[in-house]
Amino acid sequence: MTRPYRIGVVGFGVAGATASFLLARAGHQVSLFERAPRVGPVGAGILLQPSGQAVLRRLNLLERVTARAEPIAELHALRHDGRTLVRLPYAEVEAGCMAYGVHRGDLFAVLHDEVHAAGAQVFLNHDMRGYRKTADHVYIGDSAGHVHGPFDFLLVADGSRSLLRGDCRLTKWVHEYAHGALWALGPCAAVRGRLHQVTLGTRQLLGLLPMGEGRCSLFWSLRRDEHAAFRKRGLAPWKDEVLRLCPLADELLTGIDDLERINFTTYQHVWMRKWHDERVLFLGDAAHAMSPHLGQGINLALLDAFTFAQALKRVGDYRRAFVVHTRQRARHLRYYAFVTALLTPFFQSNGVVKGWGRDGVLPWLPRLPWVRRQMLLTMAGLKRDFLGGRIEA
Repeated sequence: MTRPYRIGVVGFGVAGATASFLLARAGHQVSLFERAPRVGPVGAGILLQPSGQAVLRRLNLLERVTARAEPIAELHALRHDGRTLVRLPYAEVEAGCMAYGVHRGDLFAVLHDEVHAAGAQVFLNHDMRGYRKTADHVYIGDSAGHVHGPFDFLLVADGSRSLLRGDCRLTKWVHEYAHGALWALGPCAAVRGRLHQVTLGTRQLLGLLPMGEGRCSLFWSLRRDEHAAFRKRGLAPWKDEVLRLCPLADELLTGIDDLERINFTTYQHVWMRKWHDERVLFLGDAAHAMSPHLGQGINLALLDAFTFAQALKRVGDYRRAFVVHTRQRARHLRYYAFVTALLTPFFQSNGVVKGWGRDGVLPWLPRLPWVRRQMLLTMAGLKRDFLGGRIEA
């Protein structure tokens, strides 16, 4: 490193927090801005794939993150009639391979501690709305009219609905999915050691992800324009609908007695032709948000942050590091963005034909050895690009 940089980071999520503590550890002056007035261990279950594990292992954080987590041995998706749609064991990737069902709060708690231990400055309740570049620096402005800086460069990791992405002149494509998801937390002893999914056509999709210590996260597909009607109907009709599709969810649903315990989230598909200009780099969902169907979001964010920090450490100059980071991440991200966009309508849409096609074709694909191998690598977050091979974190 030729000299320490003054770095602004926007967003205290996985990408922003990881980048912040790695860069602060390396001796840079890091200022991390978050729009929320407080941050804490909240959120649903997340799937920590082998790709994300590789990053945490290199950072000596994996054991802390997975201390309370559930080892996930396989993905098992079924049709509503109980027939297997697809069943993919992680151990087929390589001996000892597995995923982890992790409570988002458990991951956040570790990253939060690392940010503060590394000495990054954290500014909460700062809703960043835009940035301004000069010949030598970049400044960011918040909704209260305050300007922060100067910074040598800026990392933007403020999520799929990034306000700063909208402010930049970089070419981007943003698609709002018609479907979102209800999610809830609770015990579910009936599902252990696997990600359990059940589908009925493309209109109903349920997922159960155990997170260790008896905790489980339930995912239920719902159109955005049906959310108001769901709340108006109340809990009982929805519980009946869920149990008809998946009786294994009974224990979890029994503990839910209030609509306020059920959260609704929507998602977008975001793609940027280029992730940086001369002083700003976009990371994580701010750069390449996807639907959650491949379970890759936090893993891609970890890889983004780690790859950039390593590039800056290696080449010294941040402009060159932007280029190196882009070159190293492009093929992997392009592949997952394409596959996620391709698969999503076959699991969440209004089409009948898509559901028939999925149910007819998907069970046969893993029977072809080469195809099965590519599906396993894709599930694990390790597939490098369209032509095959695997990434090395």
